[in-house]
Parts: sequence; C-alpha cells; structure tokens
Amino acid sequence: MSNLQLAIDDFLAKFAQRYRERSVEAKALALHQLAHHLEDQGLTEWSQCDQQLLQKYIIYRNKGDKKHECFQRPLALTSLKTHLAGIRVFFDHLVEEAILTANPARLVKMPKVQQSLPKVIAVDTITQMLDQTAETELETRDFAICELFYSTGLRLSELTQLDLNHISLSNLEVKVIDGKGGKGRIVPLGTKAKDALEKWLQLRATWKNLDDALFITKRGSRMTSRQVSNRVKHIADKMGKSLKVHPHMFRHSMATHVLESSQDIRSVQELLGHADISTTQIYTHLDFGHLSKIFDAAHPRAKKKPRK
Repeated sequence: MSNLQLAIDDFLAKFAQRYRERSVEAKALALHQLAHHLEDQGLTEWSQCDQQLLQKYIIYRNKGDKKHECFQRPLALTSLKTHLAGIRVFFDHLVEEAILTANPARLVKMPKVQQSLPKVIAVDTITQMLDQTAETELETRDFAICELFYSTGLRLSELTQLDLNHISLSNLEVKVIDGKGGKGRIVPLGTKAKDALEKWLQLRATWKNLDDALFITKRGSRMTSRQVSNRVKHIADKMGKSLKVHPHMFRHSMATHVLESSQDIRSVQELLGHADISTTQIYTHLDFGHLSKIFDAAHPRAKKKPRK
C-alpha cells in the first residue's frame, strides 16, 4: 500500500469516530480518487501536493476526462464541493500530524459554474397535495412525513434519523440530532404538521414497535430513505398529476416560500441548518424566539389563525 493510501486510512479511522457513516464514505471516495490521480502523476507523498496542483485537479474533475476510466464523468457542482470539503479536512489532519506545515487546499477555489436553480413546488400545489384525505393507515403516516418535510425543511437523512423523543408537540419543536456535518439544531414545527403527527402517533401506538424511530414500517422497523422517498412519490401521485416529487423538493419549497414571505434570509438559512461559515456566524446571533416568530408569520402551513 502506498504512503498516500496509508495516510488516508489513518485519517478515515480517526474521522469515523466523530462523523456519520455517509460523511465518512463521501470523504473516503474523494480522497482515494485524489490519491489515484496523484499516483498517475508519479507522486508518492502528500508533501508533494501544493495549491496549484490541487486547483488543477478540481478543474480537471469538473471537466471530466473521457480518456480516463475513473474520471470520465464530470463532477457536478454539489459533488465537487463535497470533494473539496473532504480534501480540505484531510489536509487539516495532515497539518495536525506535522506531515505538512500548511494546508494548500484552503486556498483552492471552486470553478465558476452556473448553478441550476432548485426545483420548487408551488404553494397551491403543495396545499392540494397535503390536503388530500388519507385512505389507508400507511397514508396517515405518509401525510405526516410530507407535512413534516414541508414544515421543517429537513433533509431526507435527518428525517429518517428522527426518534420519538426528538419531537415536542407541546413546544412545537423538532430536535435534529445528526444534521449535515454532524451538527444539531432545533427547528419550529408548524401546526399543520403537528396535527398530522398527532394522528400518526395515535396510529403508531397500535403498530408493532421494534424501534424508537418516529417513522416505522408496519413490521416495526425504522423506515429507510428509499422507503420514505417512495411513499412521498405515492402521495404526489394521488393527485393524478404528472408531478415528480422527491423529499428534497419540500426543503427547497419551504425555504423559497418562507423567504418570499419574510424576506429574512438569515432565518431561512438557520432553519435549513446550512453549514456555510457565514450561516454559522448568523446562528450565534439569532435566538429561537425570533426564529419561531418568523416561522409562524411566514410559513404557509404554520398560520395559527385561520383566514376569514
């Protein structure tokens, strides 16, 4: 095994103790691919890496290489950001281990790529979707899932990791334990989502229960990401429209609708739990009471007073 790979394995062994499995897997992929590229260039030590080399690598991955089996497909902007983030953390580790004196990846810039806008579902369409009647026990659960997605803007992985004690219906709060990057946060819960969850929890108590998960299958096990995605699609299909809906569209839609109504981008960033450093700084200046006020006033399905 090369020195490049040995350093990666050492890093991943330590990294795995602090972060969730998917995050470790993403960083492992990014680093092993980088090491493969460096070995193709004849490099054998991480100390041979500098900013210029890493910058060229990021541009190379963005364009793709039809002649190289491993790098034929260009990396999308989001994947490229994930790769660069993993590389930066790894080089921080190398500095801590005194293998390097400085982190060359910190100065590497992302290519200027036109980012496509996220797909958003119109308020009227979401209202029509969520106001449908649950015709089965499964749909009672599924509507609670959809309402929670739209109310909180949770990521799919965050929702599937929720346990019963992470929800406070009395305080209208959701405690997100394992957000992206291993950070946790508390987000407000809309009254529509609260009502849907109350119905689901009453039903859940009658099902076989093998897990503390908030959302379980009829066999009592925690729902997987694929199962949740399929049930979200089922609820959308009930409308009889050719509407392709996936869980992350609720997140995009919630953010867009609240931002359009409130014009408070900082609160929206906190609701979503973005990992950007500017968002983290904003997080320290916002209190939860302010966040709840913005949420209650701006979210289409959190209005506490019915319209006359």
